[in-house]
Parts: sequence; structure tokens; C-alpha cells
Amino acid sequence: MNNFKATIGIEIHTELNTKSKMFSSAPVSSYDEVNVNINEVDLGLPGVLPSPNKMAVIKGIQLATALGMKIDTQLCFDRKNYYYQDLSKGFQITQQYHPIGKDGKITIDGKTINIERIHLEEDTAKQQTVDGELCLDYNRCGVPLIEIVSKPDIETPQQAVAYLIAIKRILVFLNISDGRMEDGSFRADVNISVAPIGSTTLGTKVEIKNINSFANVAKAIDYEFNRQLRQILKGELIEQETRRWDEAKLQTVFMRLKSDAVDYHYFREPNIVEMNIENLVTTAQNEMGELPDSVRKQLVESGVANNIINQLLDDYSAYKIFKYINNKLTNPGLVVTWIIVELPSLLKMNNGSYDQLSNDFLDRAITMLQLLINQEINGKQAKTIFEKMYLSKKDASTLIKELGFEQIKDTSLIENYFKKYIESNKEMVDQYKERPERVEKFFIGLLMRDTKGQANPNVAIEVLKKLLH
Repeated sequence: MNNFKATIGIEIHTELNTKSKMFSSAPVSSYDEVNVNINEVDLGLPGVLPSPNKMAVIKGIQLATALGMKIDTQLCFDRKNYYYQDLSKGFQITQQYHPIGKDGKITIDGKTINIERIHLEEDTAKQQTVDGELCLDYNRCGVPLIEIVSKPDIETPQQAVAYLIAIKRILVFLNISDGRMEDGSFRADVNISVAPIGSTTLGTKVEIKNINSFANVAKAIDYEFNRQLRQILKGELIEQETRRWDEAKLQTVFMRLKSDAVDYHYFREPNIVEMNIENLVTTAQNEMGELPDSVRKQLVESGVANNIINQLLDDYSAYKIFKYINNKLTNPGLVVTWIIVELPSLLKMNNGSYDQLSNDFLDRAITMLQLLINQEINGKQAKTIFEKMYLSKKDASTLIKELGFEQIKDTSLIENYFKKYIESNKEMVDQYKERPERVEKFFIGLLMRDTKGQANPNVAIEVLKKLLH
């Protein structure tokens, strides 16, 4: 095995989160009843004229920019001619000769993966098997797609997964796509070949389709590498074919041969005029959001741990909440504790999600955390308040009064407590010069015990030091 290597290229198809389809005004939704979002343009009925979705073009420009690509400012589309049951009009509108972006790259853990091209196109209908019959849902037909084609620069399953995660993060952070593999809005076809190390000729390429998770991408590549290797060692030829990933059997399964290149008879789409989008490129680039690499750098400089950074980059909703709160408090360590550690368990218990949290709740959480920073409440009290704030519309101040968490700041009352402790603990007082911190911690602990944590720690330490000195 050590004498052979895999060469891997990945084609990603990602649905864009626009409100309407690529060339029609039909709405885009993954959750509507089947076959309700259908338009005569998407079906290719006689006499219809497609019109490119401006927002889809903007998203294509932004992705090309993020990947450092050359952007073609002459927007034009081509017709890819083929008949298949999920494409009723017999052709697909795509970009064969003038993709919106070419020659990009992305660097992952020091490894540069070159990206050949990205192009805009329309999706096909969704195929489903119901009671043994093939059924088609045309809600997906015409949904805007971007296809991202990498160079065969990937060598391991781990690199493949890292590449997919990096691309997904860019798509989500730039609001280009939700990147959900489980919903089919982020799909990956993997091309893999195996050859001896040092060989100048690549092995025969095999395509793997229907991979529905990052974990399965790694498993499919690993399985296919070993399958091809076994055949090579037996002296058997590898055939150029398309296989699918069978999750139940954990293996790739033969679908069809790809012995001959399909002639799609590409030609310029006659119903869409060529457009100069130079001004649109400038507008799109000026409106771009944060890129994941920039966010990572900021979080590293703020002292956030690497595992937490990856959590935030993989969950954009969590990152938005972290950013919203931290912009007000400038205390990333504290915000991480409450947003990444405490909040998820609270959401899980109440079947909630980050997306459902209102700005009103976040503003109340900011006020509570400020009270915690100022030591107006302690950590245990904050957890109780936080939960009750989530379950109600009450603010921290109201809950502090209702729960009896109001702090004792009366210096004379606190002084009386300490005088009693000092009188009955002379031996601790005698240690004060040699071990001041230990003695102070001892007496503060007694006070917090007897006041049930309601004594203000700042006032308490000030009174105690005065008495001990």
C-alpha cells in the first residue's frame, strides 16, 4: 500500500440560497409540498425566455473573489443538450466556455488545492423512488447552482474532508448557500484514481456519487482506494466508471460505465444575451461579508482556543451570536463559556436552536453577563438567572429581585460578620502576614456561606483588609 498513492479531484454542486430560481421567478424552497414551485421557464415550455438571477450572479462573483479566481466580466451561458428524466426540457443552461471564475486556490494546513473553475447553472428535478416507482419533484428544477471543480491535487481522505469543510465555511459565511449536505444543497462527487508513487501517468479515474456526509466522503475514498489497489495487485484493469456510496454496506457500488465521453453538443444559449458585469463585480465585492480565515485570525488574537474556533466556524449561527455579544462585552473567554458551553444544553433541553434566539434575549443576556463581570452576581446565580431568562421575557434585574439574589453591600453589616469570624479564629489572623491570600480566602468563604453568596465580594474584601490590617 505504501508504494501507491491516490489522486483525488472533487466536484461540488451547491444550491444558492436565493429567493427565486436561476432563470425564472419561481420560489426556491426545500420544504414545500412536492411539485408546487414549478415554472414554465424551468420546464422549457415553447415560447419562454429565461432571465439570469442577478443575486445568483452576485453570489458567484463573491465566491470567485473568496477563492482568488479570475472573474469573467462577460456573463454568458451555454446550452448543455441531453435528455434525462429529471430534465424535462432536454437541455440544461450552464457555463461551459465562459465560467464566471477560473484558476483559484485554497490552502488547508499548508496544502494548496487548486480550483479549476466555478460556474453557474440550474439544478435538475429531484428523483425519488416511491413504492418501487421513479417519481420526480420539480420544485428543485431550475434552482441556482454553483459547480466548484477542483484540480486533482487531493491525496488523502483527510485532505478531501478538510477541503469540503473549508469550501462549506466560505459558502455559509458569505451567505451564498446553507451548505446542508443532508438537504442536498451541498453535494460532492469524488473522482479517484490509484497509481504507483513516482508514476508520471495517472491511474484510471473512477467517479463516486451520492455521498451524503463528510464522514462518508472519507470512508468512500478509503474504500475505493483499497478496492482499486486490490485489483491492480491482481493484475486486473480498472474500468472508468461511475459508482455510488452504499452507506448501509459501507462500500462503493457500480452504477454505469463511462467508457466514452458524452457529446453534449454545447452551444451558446440563444435566449440569453451576453452581458458586461464589470460594475456588478465591484458592487458584489464591496458587499462581501467576513471570510472564515479572517474570522479565525481575529479569534486566535483574542485568545480563543482552537477547538472552540472550529466550533464557531462550523456553526455560523453560533458565531453570529458570539460576535453580537462579544462586540458589547469585549470578553471572548466569558462569552465562549456562556454561548458555547452553557447555552447549547439549555437549547437542547427545550428543543431550541441558535437561529430561534431573539435579539431581545441576547440583549438581556448581555446585561446579565455585565452584572457577572461586575461581581453583582456569582456564577451559580448567573446560571439560574440565565435559564429563567430563556424561559421567560424577564430581565436579569427583575429575576435577581424575585430570586432573592440582591447583594449585600452594607459595610456595617458585613463588618459585623467579619468581627465575629475574627474573634473566633485568632489562629488564622496570626497567619495573615505570612499567608495573606489564604487568610482572606478563608474569611470570605465564611461570609459567602452565611450570606448564601449574596455579600458583594468587592465590598467584602475591602472591609476585611481594613479589619485585618
